[in-house]
Formats: sequence, C-alpha cells, structure tokens
Amino acid sequence: MLQPVGVTDVAISRAAWFRVWNLGRARTPSFTPRVVAYAFGIELPYSLLVPVAHLRLLGVVDSHVQARMLGLIGLLYIVKTAGLIALLVHMLRPIERLRRYAVGHPLHSGAGFDETGSGAAPPEELILAAANAAYDTPLSFATVWSVSWALLYLPVTIAFYLIAPDQAPIGVQRGVALALFALALFAAALPLAYSILGRLLSPAAGVISLLARERGLSVPGKGYSLAVRLVILGACLAIAPTSWMAAMVLGETAVPARPGLNLTLAIFSMVAVTWAPVCAGFLAGALAGPFQQVAAVIQTIVQRGEVDRLERIPVYFKDEIGALASGVNAMVDRLEESSRRTRSYLAERERLLQDAAQRAAQLGAVLDNLVEGVFACDRQGRLTMLNASGLRLLGLSGRSGQVGRMVEEVMDLSRMRHTDGRPFTRDELPMVRALAGETIVQEEQVLANGRAGRDVFLRTSAAPIRSENGAILGAVTVARDVTELMELDLVKDQFIRVGAHELKTPVAIMKGYALALLRNTNDLPAPRRKMLEAIDRGADRINRIVDDLLAISQVSLDVLHVSEEDVDLRELLKQAVDGVAKSASRHRVRLSLDAERPTVVRADPERLRQVLASLLDNAVKYSPDGGDVDVRVAVAERAPASSPSLCDAALFSQRHGSSPGFEAVVSVRDQGVGIPAHKQARIFERFFRAHTDTRHDYGGMGIGLFLAKDMIARHGGRMWFESEEDKGSTFYFTVPLRSEAPAVDRR
Repeated sequence: MLQPVGVTDVAISRAAWFRVWNLGRARTPSFTPRVVAYAFGIELPYSLLVPVAHLRLLGVVDSHVQARMLGLIGLLYIVKTAGLIALLVHMLRPIERLRRYAVGHPLHSGAGFDETGSGAAPPEELILAAANAAYDTPLSFATVWSVSWALLYLPVTIAFYLIAPDQAPIGVQRGVALALFALALFAAALPLAYSILGRLLSPAAGVISLLARERGLSVPGKGYSLAVRLVILGACLAIAPTSWMAAMVLGETAVPARPGLNLTLAIFSMVAVTWAPVCAGFLAGALAGPFQQVAAVIQTIVQRGEVDRLERIPVYFKDEIGALASGVNAMVDRLEESSRRTRSYLAERERLLQDAAQRAAQLGAVLDNLVEGVFACDRQGRLTMLNASGLRLLGLSGRSGQVGRMVEEVMDLSRMRHTDGRPFTRDELPMVRALAGETIVQEEQVLANGRAGRDVFLRTSAAPIRSENGAILGAVTVARDVTELMELDLVKDQFIRVGAHELKTPVAIMKGYALALLRNTNDLPAPRRKMLEAIDRGADRINRIVDDLLAISQVSLDVLHVSEEDVDLRELLKQAVDGVAKSASRHRVRLSLDAERPTVVRADPERLRQVLASLLDNAVKYSPDGGDVDVRVAVAERAPASSPSLCDAALFSQRHGSSPGFEAVVSVRDQGVGIPAHKQARIFERFFRAHTDTRHDYGGMGIGLFLAKDMIARHGGRMWFESEEDKGSTFYFTVPLRSEAPAVDRR
C-alpha cells in the first residue's frame, strides 16, 4: 500500500468505475458463471473423446464392459467437474463481490451513465482481495485442473480389472502407455486451463489494477517470470501431443492387431490437432493484449504530441509485461505532471507578463504625468528612458529617437550652466556622477536658452541603480523646472528689500521723536515717560525686524555684506550680556571667560552682535520662568574638516583654503523649555519655529537662527546646538582667531 486511504471518502474516476460496473453488463447474469461456462465449455468436447481413447488403451472390446466403464468415467467426471467449479467459484468470489459493489453503487450523469465524473471507491480490502484472486487464480486453478485430469483415469483403470477380472494383466508396455496417457492429459490441461483463465481473468485483473492505482495501492498477487511461464507452457505444448501419440502407438502394439485402428488413430489425431491451436490462440490473446495497449498509448502520445487525458494501461499479469505496463503508466504520470507544471508555468508566465505589462503601462502613465522630468541610463551612459516632461524640459521631440543616445548628447552640454554661470563638463553632469556611485540631492543648474527663449532653472537629483550585490547597473535622474519658483523668490526678496527700506524711514522718525521727547522733557509724568519708552523699544524691535528682513533678502541673493576688522570678542560679549541683563530682570545672565590667550578675531562686529543678540534673546524668551543664562568663551583647536557635525566649517575651509588652527568657541546655555527631538533637524531652516502653536509660542519670525548660522559660516566658523526638551538648550558657535582667520567672505 503506497498511502493510507479511507474506505468511502476517496473519489474514483468514472472511466475506471465503468469497467468494473461493465463486468456485470454481459449477457450472462454474473461474472463467475461466464468464466465457468467458457472454461468448462471448451473442455467438454475433449472430455467426450478422451474416455474413448482410454478404453482403447485398456483394450476393452466387450460392449457391456464399455458401457459400465463409460458410466463410471462420466460419474467421476461429473464429480471432478463439480469440485473444480466449486473451487473456481470460491477463488473468484472476491472479484464477484467487487462486481456486486460496483453494481450496487452505480454512477449517473444526466440521462444515463457515462465515463466522466467521479464517485465513491470500494474499500481497500475488497480491492486487494479481488486483485489476489485475479492474478493468482489462472495458475493455481490450472495446476489443480491439470492434476485432476492426470489422476481421473487411475481409479477407472483399477475399476476396469474389478469389473472384468478375466482380463489379462496390464503389462509393462500397456502400463507405460497409460502413464504416457496421464502425462499427456496433465500436459494438455495445464496450458489449456491457464490460457483460458488467463484470457478470461486478465480484463478483470487489469480493471482492478487501475482501481488499486487510483486508490494509491500497490497491486498484490504473486509474480511469475514470463520466460519461465513460456518455457513451461512450451514444454507442455511439446510433451502433450508427443506423449499422446506415443501412448496410442504403445497401446496398439501391446496386443495383437484389433479392429478399429483407424478410428483410434482418428480420435488421437483429432485431439492432438485441435488442442494445440486452441491453447495457442488463448495464450497469444492473453500475451498480445498488453503489448497492444502499450503500443496504442505510445502511438497516441506521438500522434497527439501531448499526454492529457490518456488512459492508463491495465496490468494484466504480474510479470515483465505487467512491469512494462506499470513503467509506461509511470512514464505517462510523469509526462502528465510535467505537462501540468508546464501549463501552470505558462499560465503563470502569461499572468506575470500581463501584470508586468499593466504595471509598465501604469508606470508609464505615472511618469508621463509627472511634472518632473525623469531620465534613466545604462552603465555605459546611454539613455534608456525619459518621460514626456523630460522631453518638454529639454525641448526635444520623438522619445524613440532619444533612447540609446549618450547622456551628454541628450542633455546638450553646450546649454548647461552652473548657477554662477560656469559651463558644465561631462563629469559634472548629475547622471554621470551617479554612474560613479554618487548620490545628488536637489542640485541647482541652469539650462540656457530653454523653451520660450529664456533660461530655465533646474533642481536635479540623481542616484545610481544597483543590483542586489551592489553593482551599478545604471542611473536615474529627476529634474524639476523651478524657474517660476526662482522668479517668485526673486520677487519676494525684492518686495522684502523694498518694504524694509520703506519701513526704515518712518521707524527712524518715530524713534527720533521718542528719544527727543525723552531727553528734552524733564518734568514728563511717569505714565507718559513709560509710553515713550515703550515706543522707543517698539521702534528698536521694528528696526531689528527690518534688519533681519534685509539680511534674509541679502542671503537669498547671496549679497550679504560682511566687513572685516579686529574685534575683541570678550569685550563684545560683555556689551551684549550687559544689554540683555538690564532688560531681563527675571534672569541671571552670566559671562564666563575661560580663555587664557587673547580672543581677538577678524570679523564684522555688527554681524557678531546680531548673532549674540539672536542667541541671547532666544535664551531669555524660551526661559519663561527665569533662571540662569550662561555665556562662555574658550579657545580650542579647530576641528578637522572630516567631522560630520562640523560641515559648515569644512565647506568654508575647502572654499577658502584655510588650514587647521585655533578658534574661539562661544556657548549660550539656558534652562528653558528646550527643543523637541523630532524638530531639532530643522531648527536652522528659514522661517522655522519649533514651538509654533504650542504653549511656548512666544512669537518671532523664525529667521534669527537661520541668519546667525549663515553669518557665522561667512566668518569661517560653525554653529551647532545641544538640547533636551524641558531641560534647556546650549548653542555653540566658533570664530577663527585673528592669527588663524582666513579672508572673510565679503559676499
């Protein structure tokens, strides 16, 4: 048994079930009577001729004795046949039970029975028992049948001498003739019975083998070599007629010549001549059927070129022919499984191709409807893809004509410019740099003489396309037209600059009148004096805002002016701290001077005052409960340009060629509300306020730290901070000392 299967919960194909069911659809009412009728019906003519031949061998001439002997032979034959029939019925009972099970569980489809569909399979035990009966009965029963024929005439011979005691003794020659007669009967009955039963039971065995196969059961039954069976059957075919004719000759020559010799010769010759073809016909049919089935299946495969819906070959005998049928069935099974896998693979491949085509169409639609131009190239720098926006951006037409061209040809190097007007080289193109492994983020460039005859400002990002093992397969570039944004920023900056200039005059007049009134009116009432002081402070605040707006505009246009002179940083810090301490009554602002050497820097004092004012104002503003504000200055060795957190100094050093030296480090620490961790990365962005719409929103424009960092960077320094929410913040900035200071960036 190949695998455990339930009794009634297994589906069996209608084709196999139909074969079992059809066993009971013949003209005879049952399978077993049909087998019995065939087997013993073919035996009957020979059963009538053999007694005559036996009496001739015994030399019985008395008609009265012949009658009594024939009656005895008939009685013994009936007893023998009844016993053999009972034995055969018993041996075929499992097959009959299987047939009855099939008849009791018919399958219907529509108007009647067909060979498609499925139904409940019979129990395993029933199939195994039927298989044993189908495969073992032909040889077992044929052996019993042939032995019964060999022994049938032994009691007849003994009874002859009891019926006619006056007969002469048998003698040696007659005894040999009778022995050859028995041998001939055995040799004749064995192949005849085996070939008949094999021909009759092989269809049932084949059907049962298919049922067992569908249930996953190994076919039971004893296996016999085809070569051994053919040798035995061939020997019987040779021994039987030889012994038969030899017995006739010895019997006739053992006594003086008697009348009826011609009749004897005719009877013996008829049996010898007709018996062999009958055996050969049944045997040839039993052997040729499986080979024809195998040939038919192979021919079907060759003609159809496929193995779908092929019927399996029944295993008629447990021999080399059965092994061949099983091998062909296994081959067909594998071919069908391979065919199913192939169809499944092809269906999956077709589905994947359809999905890929759909996704490609979706991706193409998405790319073509993007505002940004998207470009992709292979490892050699040949363009493999660009979208509709890319074509419009570069003023090109015909996408198919651009694919395959080199990147520098499509981008047209002669029209590409840096924002400072320098032309691009091939190695500076973002896509070429991406092919070298570099990732470019939001890099600005100018496409000269773009569409509408004006320059187009581009903001480009590029990245390499890598395989799973990291090898560069190509690159992709995304370019966005930011011309309108640049023009809008320019208009905005111009508006800010013009507005700030326009505000300076009324603010100056307001502040001047307020100061004049405060100086010239000694007897001014206290409430009015406070009003004038408030006006003065408001004017100062407006003036600072105007200065910040002007600085923002100058930074955006990269025209912020930074002067250059010697500045005593300690003195500058004292002035800034004193100014804040007077107005911040709830805070204790302290200055710590840790530097042992002079802290003279080459810088713009007004810009440094703006930086300090911004940091101190934030420290006081975001410490609503008061507390300490500590300002410290120290001298330290400049950090190397490779330090990740010191990128501004590194960039400045690269731009101006300064070498490592010493620098002044200024820190401003407060005990205020701190900065939330998720907002710290944007703290130096323009117009960003970390506490907008929170309970710590104390106003402001969000440009102080942006300007402070930019101003420090223009002095060759750097700015960073440390902060923890609800515990305070510490801001640091550095300025190179005078002996170490590079030329100040005056732009």
